[in-house]
Amino acid sequence: MTVNATRSLGANDSGLPLAEDLMTGAEVIAEFMFGDASEANRRRIYHAADKLGLPTFKLGGTICARRSTILAWIERQEARS
Repeated sequence: MTVNATRSLGANDSGLPLAEDLMTGAEVIAEFMFGDASEANRRRIYHAADKLGLPTFKLGGTICARRSTILAWIERQEARS
């Protein structure tokens, strides 16, 4: 693979390396979105993923998301309002 074949902008064209963009676990996603990883906020993550279209995916049985994808999703939600 050549250097030109790699993505220069990082994960999801965000400029972040994948390791910095990827969040693994409801605790980390809740901390990112709500500033607190309480049980209630972790439940809110699962609810938003299941019912509201929060962009998440699973690696094994662990819920994961990208910071850049969630920020883009929030911007789309704001634009719809």
